[in-house]
Order: sequence, then structure tokens, then C-alpha cells
Amino acid sequence: MKYFKLNLTLLFLFTISQSYLLAQKESSLLTTLKEHSDEVHSVCFDPEGKHFLSGSKDESIIIWDFNTFQPIKTIQRHYATIYELEYPANGEYFFSGGDKTINVWDKNGNYINSLSGHATAVWSVGISGDARYLVSGSFDNNFRLWDVEKAETIHIFENNKKNVLAVAYSKTNNLIACGAKDGSIEIYTFDNFELIHSFSGHGSNIYSLAFSNDGKYLASASRDNNIKIWDLEKMEIFHVLTNHERSVMSVKFSSNDKYLVSGSYDASIKLWDVNKGEEIYTFFGHSMPVNDVDINYSSKYILSASTDKTIKVWELKPEILVNYYFEEEFQNELNKSDLFDPKKPIESRSEYKARQKEAELYRQKILQKFINQLDKSN
Repeated sequence: MKYFKLNLTLLFLFTISQSYLLAQKESSLLTTLKEHSDEVHSVCFDPEGKHFLSGSKDESIIIWDFNTFQPIKTIQRHYATIYELEYPANGEYFFSGGDKTINVWDKNGNYINSLSGHATAVWSVGISGDARYLVSGSFDNNFRLWDVEKAETIHIFENNKKNVLAVAYSKTNNLIACGAKDGSIEIYTFDNFELIHSFSGHGSNIYSLAFSNDGKYLASASRDNNIKIWDLEKMEIFHVLTNHERSVMSVKFSSNDKYLVSGSYDASIKLWDVNKGEEIYTFFGHSMPVNDVDINYSSKYILSASTDKTIKVWELKPEILVNYYFEEEFQNELNKSDLFDPKKPIESRSEYKARQKEAELYRQKILQKFINQLDKSN
């Protein structure tokens, strides 16, 4: 009899849990923005989190107010798709990469100058910690290091004439990374532009690279459907993340390096635990490929840009993290209460509904307990 009651209780909890998770997936989406008239290929939060940017195949960049989700300003100077948008750490200006140029804008969207020299479309950019230097990747078989203030090329990395689709600049240790169409990744030093290591673990195009903020790891996203996290101290692979079903187009570390967010051609956005190399959660909502993602400084919000012409803003609610990090402990706490028992024969419908409400209040109380633990660990 006890065994039977236990099974019924678990069934009750499972039903509550499943309904909760489905509701959570829907409620994670804060808004869908449809201001662009064509595919959206780039998004970026400003460092303070007050604004964010989007860039599109319609050749426009929109500056958005994060509080109202309304466009503040639309600017247009590129004559092709804007594939990359990046703020430096100070947030005083931002960079856009599109046609054959990188444009520099002040934070209000006023044009400052351009970095010109690539022969084909600029696919990606990376910025030094002090924002004095920028590295850019293009399909023209080289990638470049720029002096931002002088708007001049400092160095052209020949890279064995490979098509470079992704670049990144480590703000911590001045390492520069590039990822090529053949699946290779190369690491260079800033001081003498020396090639210090090559990785060849991917089977196809490298679409995105991101250094962790502490400089210990490099994440790479590829057409082979995989994400790889590389240990830069040991110069070896740390984790292989394999849950995407199609090409991975974008990866970004959270500011505390605890999480990695990714966007894929399979139209999903995934959140990963960096240390464990495990998937925490998947955000569904786009109808076409996700081209770019970003996560804000507080690690509470995620942006996604898609071929479906929309930008989506997601909230990383604490419940998602509690369900991942404290699932067993959370369920054990709930099991201690008889509030979740199945409907008893002696209970009226109104009494059962009242108990369900009381059970939800109790669940919220226990949930808050684990949320507090998350806050302490972060």
C-alpha cells in the first residue's frame, strides 16, 4: 500500500513538474521584435544592459531600449548584411561589420569612421580589453588587426590562405583566435603575431569563436553541429557539446564564465554549464535558423537573431537553474509534504482545489530557498 501511494505521489509530482516546465518554456520568452524587413544576423547587449543592437540583411542597424523594447534609432551605412555587432567594455561606442568594412559608431548611433581593407564581406570582429585594437575576419583568406583610433591595419595574418569565418580577441591575455572554413582554429599572440597553437577538432566551417572572460577557455561553434570548449592552459579539448541537430552559428560566454549560450541552424538556443559540459536548458520559439545570440552582464537575459526576420528576448528565470542544479534536492523537499498527495476519497472537489493552491504556495517557498542558494553561488 505504501508502495502504491508512493507511485501515485510521484505521478502527481511528475504531472505538476511537466506542466510547470512547459509553462516555463513559454514564459521565458519576453518579447518578439519584428522591426527588420529581412533576416537578422547579429545582436548585442550594451555593457550596462540599457540598450541592445540588431543588424540585418536589410542593411540596417537598430538601437533598442531594453526597458521598453522599442527602437530608439535606425542607422544605415553598410550596403550589405550586417554580420557582426560588438561593444567594447566601456560601452562608449560600438562596431558593425558587414560589406567590406567595419564601421565605428558612438553609443548614440552617430558615425565616427570606418576600417577599410578587406576584399570581401566582414564576418566577425573581436575587440581588445582596452578597446584600442580590433581583429576582423573575412572570406578574403586573411584576417586583420586594426588600430581603432588611427583606423589603420597593424598586421595582416596570412593564415595559410584559409577563409576565416570567425575571430575572437581575449581581453585577459591578449590572445587572438581565428576559425577557418576547413574546421581549423589557430591561436596567435598579440605581441609578435606568432602562431602558438592550432586545433583541428572540427569537421567543417567554424562559424563562431568566444574566449571566456578569464582567458582560460575558447569556445568554437561549427557546421559539424558541435560546440567545443578548449582548455587554453593545457591546449587540449575540455568539453564537446553535441546536442544541437544542425550547424551551430553563435556562442557566447556569460560574464561569470559559468554559462555558455549557443544559437543554431536548428532554430534553437541552448544554455550550457561550462564546467560540467552539460546542457541546462533549450529555448524554442524561432521558426528558422538562429544566426546570433548574446547574454547580458547579469546573466538574466538572452538575445537571439534569426533568419525568420525576428529578434527574441528571453528571460533566464531562476527556476530553470534550480531545476538543473537542485532537481533532486528540490523534489526531496516537496516529498516531505502530504500537500501533493493524490485526491483523497474523503475530499470534496473544492477541498482538493484549496489543497492544490496551498501546495503551489509551498512549492514557491521551497523554490525561493534554492534560488537564494543560486544567488550565493553566483
